[in-house]
Amino acid sequence: HPPKWSSLFEDYLDIKKIGNVSNVSAAFLIKVADRYFVLAFGQGGRFLIKEGTYEDRFGLLVALNSVDKESFRCVDKQSLDTIQSHTRIQSGHETTSDQFGLDVEQDMLKAIVGSPIDSRLGSRMTGTDSLSVSVRMDMTDLNFLLSSYKEMYDKDLSETDYQWVNNISVVKNSGPLVTILENKLLEKLAQKDYANIWLSIPEIIQWDLVKGFCYTDGRKVIHPDVNLFGFLSSLKDNQPITLDMLKQRHVFCADEDHKRVFKSWPIYKCLYSEIDCEGNKYVLNDGKWFFVNVDFVNKTNDEFAKMKLSSLTLPEYCGGGEGFYNVRVAEANPHRFALLDDKNKIFHGGGHGQVEVCDLLSIDKQLIHIKRYGKSTVFSHLFSQGYISSQLLQLDAEFRMKVKERLNPPFNELIRVESRPAEKEYTVIFAVISDSIGDELYLPFFSRVNFNNTAKTLIGFGYNVELLKIPVNEKYAKTKIHLPKKRKA
Repeated sequence: HPPKWSSLFEDYLDIKKIGNVSNVSAAFLIKVADRYFVLAFGQGGRFLIKEGTYEDRFGLLVALNSVDKESFRCVDKQSLDTIQSHTRIQSGHETTSDQFGLDVEQDMLKAIVGSPIDSRLGSRMTGTDSLSVSVRMDMTDLNFLLSSYKEMYDKDLSETDYQWVNNISVVKNSGPLVTILENKLLEKLAQKDYANIWLSIPEIIQWDLVKGFCYTDGRKVIHPDVNLFGFLSSLKDNQPITLDMLKQRHVFCADEDHKRVFKSWPIYKCLYSEIDCEGNKYVLNDGKWFFVNVDFVNKTNDEFAKMKLSSLTLPEYCGGGEGFYNVRVAEANPHRFALLDDKNKIFHGGGHGQVEVCDLLSIDKQLIHIKRYGKSTVFSHLFSQGYISSQLLQLDAEFRMKVKERLNPPFNELIRVESRPAEKEYTVIFAVISDSIGDELYLPFFSRVNFNNTAKTLIGFGYNVELLKIPVNEKYAKTKIHLPKKRKA
C-alpha cells in the first residue's frame, strides 16, 4: 500500500506514482513568507536534506515561543561543565520547564516537547533543529501553519523566560562558519599570534603512569607537559600548520623509555582557542566550536575577575604528578598541612561512594584542591570535588566524624562533629598547577562559567572561595628527554 503521508497530496497528483512501498521517504519543498521550508516524510526524509542548508535550532526556537510553559514533557540538554554530557529528562505528566533542573548558565538546551498554547498550531510539538508537530491538517492549511511557525521563529526570546538559551550554542561542523573559524585559527598560528590559543590535556589521566608527552614526528623527545610551544618545537623549520596536520598529528603519553602509554589525542582535540568574528565570540574546545553570546561572555568575565586570589604560597611544581606534589608539600610542612588526597578518600554512603575531602588541609582551615592545568573536563572534576566535600562538611555530621578520625593532632581538632562549620570559618582554595607566564590564572571560558557557579554555591554554604596559581619550576618546564641513538655492535 502507499505510504500514509501520500494522502496529503491526493488532490494534487496521482499518488500511484509514489508507489506501493509503505516506508518510502520524501522531501517536499515549498516557499512561504519569503522563506523556503522542507517537509520531511517517512523515516528517511530528513536525510534527503543536506547538512548546513537549514537554520540551526529552528524547531527549538519555534517550540519555545509556542509551547505552554506548564506543558513540558521532555527536555534534552548538554551540560557545559563536561561538554560531552548529554541528558534527556522525561516527565510522566505535563509540568513546568523549571522542574527539569535546567541550569541557565551551564546547560545548552537541545530539544523540548510540549503542547502549544494555540491549539491551531498542533496538539504536541517537538523542537530541535527540525520542528515536529502533531496536527490535523490538509494542504490548504499549510500556508497558515508555516507562516505561523516562521512568526514564532522570528519572535524575540527576550519576551519569554528563555533568553538564556541564546547564551551559547554548538556550531555545526558541516556549516560554512566552521571553515571561516578554522581559517582564522590557522591565520593566527601563521602570524604567531598565540593570544587565547593553547594546548592542554582533554581529560584526567593517571600521572603515575606518565613520564611526559611526545608528538607525532617529534624527533623522539619527551616533554614534561603538553603545551603549544612544545608542539611547535616538533615542527620542521618554516613548516606551515594546516588543518589536516592538526587533526592527523597526535600528542602521546609516554613512559621514561619513550614507550606510548595510557592514551593519545589529536592535536586539534587538545587545542583551545577563542576567536572573534563579525562581533561574535567563538570558542574551540575539545574539537568543537561554540558560539557564545557577547553579553554572556562579558558577564562571565566580570564575575570571574571579582573572585579572590589566594595569598597562600605553595612551592613550585617540579614534576611527578599531583599526588607526588601533595605528598612533598605535606612532608615538608607537617605542622602546616595534612594530606587528604586521592589515597586518603573517605567511604561515605548516600550515593557518594568514596569522597576526597581535599588534597591538603591547612592548619588555617583551608581546604586546598589541586589539579594540573587542563581542559574543561579536568576543571569540572576539580570544582565538583570541592563542591561535594564542602557540602558534606556543612550538612552531614557522620561525614565530619569520618574526616576527624582520619586526621592526626592538631588537625583533628579543626573539625567539630556536633556542629557545622561557622560562617566564613573555612576557605575553599582551588589551586591550579600552570606553566603560563605571569601571576594571572587564565581558565578556559567554560571553566570560568563552571567556577563562577560553584563559587556562588560555596559562598552560600558559608565558605570563603579563592583561586591559586601554583607555578611550574622553569628548569623542569624546559626539560626535554631525548631517546639515545642505538649503538652499532
